[in-house]
Amino acid sequence: MSEYDPLTASKRLDILLKHLNKEENTNKNSKEWRTLSPSQCLIVCTNRDRKWNGYGYKDTFFKFDERGTAFSTGNRYPNFSSKEFHELRPWLEQTLRINLKTICPAQPNIIELPSPNVNHEFYDAIKPQGIMISFAEQDRLSHGHGISTAEIYRLRHGNFARIPDAVIWPETHEQVVIIVKAALKFNVGCIPYGSGSNDVDALECPKENMKRMIVSLDMRQMNRILSLSKENMYVIVEAGTVAQNLEKELRKQGFTLGWDSEMLEFCTVGGIVSLRSNDIKRNMTGDLEHSVINFKMVTPTGTIQRSGIHTSQISSGPNFQLLFGTEGTLGVITELTLKIHFFASQHHYVSIYFPSFHNGLLFLRDIAQKKIIRFSGARLVDEPGLQLVHAFNTTTPTIGSIFYEVIKNFYLKKIKNLEVGKMCLAAILIDGDDIIKLKAYEKTIGEIGKQYGGVIAGYDLGERMFLVSKRLPYLRDFLLDHYAISDRLDATASWTNVEILVEKVKEKITNTCKVQNIRPKPYIGVRIDHIYDTGASITFTYGFNCRNLGDPLGVLRLIEQVALDEILQSNGSVSHNTSGIGKRKKESFRESLDEPVVNVLKNIKKTLDPTNIFCNQNLI
Repeated sequence: MSEYDPLTASKRLDILLKHLNKEENTNKNSKEWRTLSPSQCLIVCTNRDRKWNGYGYKDTFFKFDERGTAFSTGNRYPNFSSKEFHELRPWLEQTLRINLKTICPAQPNIIELPSPNVNHEFYDAIKPQGIMISFAEQDRLSHGHGISTAEIYRLRHGNFARIPDAVIWPETHEQVVIIVKAALKFNVGCIPYGSGSNDVDALECPKENMKRMIVSLDMRQMNRILSLSKENMYVIVEAGTVAQNLEKELRKQGFTLGWDSEMLEFCTVGGIVSLRSNDIKRNMTGDLEHSVINFKMVTPTGTIQRSGIHTSQISSGPNFQLLFGTEGTLGVITELTLKIHFFASQHHYVSIYFPSFHNGLLFLRDIAQKKIIRFSGARLVDEPGLQLVHAFNTTTPTIGSIFYEVIKNFYLKKIKNLEVGKMCLAAILIDGDDIIKLKAYEKTIGEIGKQYGGVIAGYDLGERMFLVSKRLPYLRDFLLDHYAISDRLDATASWTNVEILVEKVKEKITNTCKVQNIRPKPYIGVRIDHIYDTGASITFTYGFNCRNLGDPLGVLRLIEQVALDEILQSNGSVSHNTSGIGKRKKESFRESLDEPVVNVLKNIKKTLDPTNIFCNQNLI
């Protein structure tokens, strides 16, 4: 299971021979190192179909046609690729006041990258093992960052002070053990790499001790399904398996992981567990902790694994899942035993307009706590978030559609008392095989919504609402082309605290932008992503025109820190969903912990990794 076909030893030999015999085909603008010695290296580059300085695939991006209509390229996404978005351009021009004819050009490449520090003793120790290693600039750069706005901005307009000195592709658990032992013996730093889809700067190399060699462990060659038990409902996989590929294989057998994270197409299962990521279907299949039955983790002091256990129903002793979410700071996960579920054949979306964000929250709290229906996912966007959902409309304007919109707006305002500028939108995803039962759930959802002034908005709008959050990174990169910068933050809060937290964070962002002379005022959209008995998770999406700013990235970081501080002061958490902590939220996360908890985490690090082999410096 992988984004690319695994290379056999013979294929690699053929590739090496071709590069040796056909020097004329070599890229003259890059240093061509070969795996034959530390002074030479073959470019392996397992991200060939992905952008080097942006999110996602090279063939997928936003652009304008000759009429000025926004559309997306490519053919990878059925509900997104090669679609026209007629409302997107006017919305962007009105909201961010950007001139879409003015381009902010990105640098064609990073001119100068730091030369690799090569620990020859380490290299000589792993070379005879047949482990693939690269010192090529292209490989090193692609493994030295994730997809955060700050990282993408630096790729487009700046540089990185440090990137990995080499990239290694282990193929087995045993090879990982050899690499970690050699790293321990010769004091080489290791940073595990899944697929580079994190947005919390988790992959950036520490700047301390610049002479110490740091290697990136790309786990994607370890992508096999080792075992599938239909009777016991679990699958054993190697940690480098891309989650989307695993999901496709499981569905062929009638099963599913129950995951649908926003970065599912790029995430490896090991990366998901390492970041302790969550998903939109968790209301039906449970938290990530309930999905992982067992795992193997290689640390500098040995391999951690619960021997012979294939059930998550264990109540004896401390919970080994304390190691979840350690973000590559203690070791590298090589194998996972995951719970699977029967795959539902039917997926229905129900969307409802509400007169206010407050009413929408009351509706979500009701269905979360009373559990009248079984639902897979729930979303709620405020009025600015609703504008963004409407901007992703792919319907071609016609006289009939325009007339329909006029009638709909009249009906919502005059008959249902829903005012444009105040109303919000909720969407519920329900899965199952029994169509009659799903129809009954839809009816029940509508009846509960009416209690809070809700009006059914239809299937298509609900589906689009779930879709938009998955495609926002492509829009983020498009905005960078036109002097606008955007980002997102996630948090959790109790039901009684959600509205207060949202208002205070939005006020802080707005006031900070005003002090920084940002005009017009920033866009701030709020989305509820997950709901629980006790509260909800919140995602803030914000952006602003940066045409006249000397340091857009510095201002973005300032706004982010102000927002994080307010989230903590308003009794919220600083992370949820797919993001993790990394280095981006490290200070705020540390501030949220009591000193005894910090000491426990430090002592675990000291016990498992006393010489800081896993040196990414995430978390604390």
